[in-house]
Amino acid sequence: MGTPTIPWATINKVRTTLILVFLLLLTPSCRGEQKQKVPSSPRNFNAELTSATSVKLTWDAPAAANGALLGYYVYLDRIINGEPAVDKNSKKRMVMIKDSTKRYWELDNLDPNTEYSFRLNGFNRNGDGEFTERKNVVTQGIPPEAPEITSVSLDRDEPPVVSRIEWKMPKMKPNETPIEKYNLWLRPQGYPDSYIKSKTVDGTDLSTTISGLWMGVVYDVLLGAENREGRSQNATETIATPVGSPDGEPIGVQYEVMKGKIVVSWRPPPEEKRNGNITSYKAILSAMDESTDRFEKMVPAPSTSSTFEVNVRRAYLFKVAAATMKGIGPYSPVLTINPDPAGRLRHDGSNEFPLYSSESKSLALILNVLLHKKPRALKDVLI
Repeated sequence: MGTPTIPWATINKVRTTLILVFLLLLTPSCRGEQKQKVPSSPRNFNAELTSATSVKLTWDAPAAANGALLGYYVYLDRIINGEPAVDKNSKKRMVMIKDSTKRYWELDNLDPNTEYSFRLNGFNRNGDGEFTERKNVVTQGIPPEAPEITSVSLDRDEPPVVSRIEWKMPKMKPNETPIEKYNLWLRPQGYPDSYIKSKTVDGTDLSTTISGLWMGVVYDVLLGAENREGRSQNATETIATPVGSPDGEPIGVQYEVMKGKIVVSWRPPPEEKRNGNITSYKAILSAMDESTDRFEKMVPAPSTSSTFEVNVRRAYLFKVAAATMKGIGPYSPVLTINPDPAGRLRHDGSNEFPLYSSESKSLALILNVLLHKKPRALKDVLI
């Protein structure tokens, strides 16, 4: 008798059975192992806007940690046309929180006017847990960042002085509101705010000029951008205008006769006509008689008076001019100094008294009274 043969069908059936048995033996239940479980989704997940571009996420721990809870993952997506968008240039889309006791997370510096979607899950040794439902938040618009001033120069360095300012547009985030205008201020250092020069420029411009600056002044340049949400911080620079000779004369010139001397005082020229820091004054006193005596003095600033030891019974003419390091300015209108036109005053040092005179006083009235008063009452009348 020959060796009996086993049909191929039987062989294949046995092979399949053996494979199934082998695979069954590999399963955790056959090895007496429990199925590994991950955390359930965190509870009461919520997302709320805390500022124009900041969001705070809050939650409670998962109902089932299924082991030691190690922390959480926060996922954020930009939403475009209702769907999460993949943006290679966007911020990191996932944040790992390695603190299982944490119950909130804050995200700031998000893009303005943008919809974001947030979701959260916990993780343990077995892996990532179940996700919460998505929570969507739309950020708000923000004011622009400050522009960058690139150049501050003078288009004209003689009166009227003209300055040119150039700048770069601020860096803008996606969906940021367009710039509507730029606000420019030139503030002279050491002067009241009422002297500030200001100008508004269209949001598409990147340069402008501003005229009417004073000479010899350092200006603070402040430039800010503005959109419908508000104004940016100011970019700052400085510019110094060249010093010039004064355009204006000293003002308020007046004199007094005191202790046998003529004392003349004045005030500096108006601020807008000084063209720089006043360094000195040139004071000239000239006799009106045939002697043609002339007395000149350089008075260093900030002093604004000069004393002349002369015969106070003679008549004089006085004028004064202010000077900067660049040169001297115009003289003040000539002031007539004639304390004793009638020749009645006597100065022997024993009866000293002051005489006041200015552009706002009339000597004629005083002298008329003097002619009718006794010497002992003279001081009271003049004072």
